[in-house]
Amino acid sequence: MFTGSLLAVLAVLPLLAEAASSSPSRIWPWTRTPQEKRQTKALGAVLAGQQDLSTYYSLIKQYPDILLQLPNFAGVTLIAPSNEAFNNSHEWNPDNATLVTNLLQYHILTGTVNTAALVAGPSTLQRTLLTNKAYTNVSSGQNVVVAKQHDDLTVLTSGLGTRSTIIEPDIAFTGGFIQMVDTLLIPPVRLEITARDAYKELTAFLGALYSTGLAEEISNMPNITILAPRNTAFQSISSSLSALSESSLRDVLKYHIIPNNVIPSSGFLNGTTLSPLLGKESKIFITQIGNNLYFNRAQMLQADILLANGVLHMIDNVLSQNASDTRPDEESKTQPPVFAQTGLTSTGTRHPVPYTSFLPCTTEGCPVSTSTTESSLTAKTTVVSTRSSSALAGRVTGLGMAVVGMGMGMGVMGVV
Repeated sequence: MFTGSLLAVLAVLPLLAEAASSSPSRIWPWTRTPQEKRQTKALGAVLAGQQDLSTYYSLIKQYPDILLQLPNFAGVTLIAPSNEAFNNSHEWNPDNATLVTNLLQYHILTGTVNTAALVAGPSTLQRTLLTNKAYTNVSSGQNVVVAKQHDDLTVLTSGLGTRSTIIEPDIAFTGGFIQMVDTLLIPPVRLEITARDAYKELTAFLGALYSTGLAEEISNMPNITILAPRNTAFQSISSSLSALSESSLRDVLKYHIIPNNVIPSSGFLNGTTLSPLLGKESKIFITQIGNNLYFNRAQMLQADILLANGVLHMIDNVLSQNASDTRPDEESKTQPPVFAQTGLTSTGTRHPVPYTSFLPCTTEGCPVSTSTTESSLTAKTTVVSTRSSSALAGRVTGLGMAVVGMGMGMGVMGVV
């Protein structure tokens, strides 16, 4: 049965969408002809006719207030997981109002995304309705990475590198599109979890943040962009880094953080500069050579890794604020590090990954005492926040414990 509020929303949505269609804020340059507008149906009718979206439709009916946000935008895109996608999400609880509401908000894009109009190749970041500060620290709305592949499939990437393929594209309704996907989107989580569990090539960078006391500060900072060197970058200059004082290492790490600006890979422009957290009038210079993007002379290796508080881009070398004038050699396939390579560092990856000893142990990795139940529990929870439940909600962003409670098979814990 429809609730009264849902009926009201679905009834007026076509009129509201028509009124908003002339707004210049549409994300994708696509408009319907008058004939196409007459042929599209209201959202409720379209969802009712999609058998593979019956679980999603039941959630929309159960939580109709979600749709009350739609008229604020000139067109929307609903990312609708198929019934099988929900079935594959073990321990899914549709009666968990907090979880479902925030998850549905993360599945609504603030603009009409028509896959037929996308160009294969570069990815883009698309904003969602998820703005609840308890679950995201991106003020304008948490993002989803949208990329059309050369095989004509469109893939959405969400938290922890979760990939969702659009299996039924461009289901039109009056006011936008429905994109049916094969996997639920996962709201991005904190840097500590993302780097430790999903992108293990970033454990040296994360460990270095812990060693200097910066990990929590960076993870709590809203709207940031991180340029994070991979493990081999730290391995190759380990001796040079170990000679730095803690204060000097902090400065090096802060040079990799861009505050107050969530910058997608598509937002880096050749010949421009970035202003890092380090301050002191420091700059990072951007150079593009062909399809390759460089920061000073460190090359971007993997772009648009989503975090609860922004976005991270993996690079191949550690940056130095004292070498901001370095530029890539166009004739060279690889760029040398700006820090000196001495001793064991000349062997590259044969050197142990530095700073990983500073990583807090996890439930699986902590030593467990067998003497008493109490000591065992203490060992297993030493890195769990001991603040109040309200503080924990703010720290474990990206749905944190709630997502874990869904049994998504992600193997993450709400720990720092």
